[in-house]
Amino acid sequence: MGPVHWIVFSEVIPIYDFIISGAGPAGSFAAYNLSLRGFKVLQLEEHSSVGKPVECTGLVSRRVIEMSGTKSIVNRVHGAHIIFPDENSIHIRKDEESYVLERDRFDQDVSGLATGAGTELKLKSTVLDIKVDERKVTVKYRQNGNIREETAIAIIGADGANSITRKILFPGMRIQRMISAYQIDGAKRMDDQDSVNVYLGSKFSRGFFGWAAPAEDLSRIGTAGFGLSREKFMKINEGMGDPSKITITGGPIPISTLKRTYGNRVLLVGDAGGIVKPLSGGGIYTGMISGQKAAEALIKGFEHNDFSRSFLKTYEDMWKSYIGKELRRDLKIQKMFAKISDASFVELGRRLSNPKIRHIINNLGDIDYPSRVVFNVLLRSPGILRHVLFPVRDKFGE
Repeated sequence: MGPVHWIVFSEVIPIYDFIISGAGPAGSFAAYNLSLRGFKVLQLEEHSSVGKPVECTGLVSRRVIEMSGTKSIVNRVHGAHIIFPDENSIHIRKDEESYVLERDRFDQDVSGLATGAGTELKLKSTVLDIKVDERKVTVKYRQNGNIREETAIAIIGADGANSITRKILFPGMRIQRMISAYQIDGAKRMDDQDSVNVYLGSKFSRGFFGWAAPAEDLSRIGTAGFGLSREKFMKINEGMGDPSKITITGGPIPISTLKRTYGNRVLLVGDAGGIVKPLSGGGIYTGMISGQKAAEALIKGFEHNDFSRSFLKTYEDMWKSYIGKELRRDLKIQKMFAKISDASFVELGRRLSNPKIRHIINNLGDIDYPSRVVFNVLLRSPGILRHVLFPVRDKFGE
């Protein structure tokens, strides 16, 4: 009976505790927190190296630096030049610095935390199918041309805006609000290494904004919006002196959260669940928070021997209690922002140049929690809201 007993249980006991699809910061931070607690974690990454291709400007707050311990900082900035459709601009500055990262190295640093804690990382491993039953998750994937299968108690989908995990295990559910982004690393050093440029208006974006960020001897120049055109990017690029392109990146960015980010033996983190800042499209901080909360939820599931959809709702409750209110506020603001006309942007620029308003922005500006400064500006100058809700007819733009 002994051998027969072992054969029966070998078919249902998972080899791994948890499988994570994707090795971006959200997935790696989840893996790190699980491995640190002694769980056996397998992380599958479709690309041949972590952090490639780069799909992010890499501008983050001190919170991200403290969470990751990364050494990938290439520049520190304290301010921003906001450029309006009439080419006038204002400069805002705050004492607390933000950080421009070498993004691929940052991803590798967070991945290093996970593998250092015991996570098993497999590169060139593309998830093909996922099946969930009462006891386990079975993941079929292709690695170096070979089809393989692994089992686990549960899976975390950390596989980006086009998440395979979401498509397989959350059928019919879609992220409702997506933008497209295009960015280059240009061979030009920006004159002001202490500030990023932010470009507003229809010349530069449709419903979002363009940017240029100083990264030592390079400039990260890009634009994002609801549908992109080369002309909008070129307006920014030409204004920067049309630097030679070192690298080109781009892709979709979710700016609204999936209706549900948990299921039976599955959680979605970061871009896969739309847990991204709607006003900036930044997903590093929110992704790492969601990865941390996913690990905490799975640890609770292990303690209670319960990985059901109803129990794992605790994951969504946890990340929403931490950043959910901010994301909801930011999404409402972004929907209004997307409708602002060029003429209204110009009027906003005039009003925001008021020293008292700039003082509020300088003191309260926070790239992780931007709604705080927006609401405080509206309280001090409620007339601004009229230009948001009732845009002035365009005199500028296309």
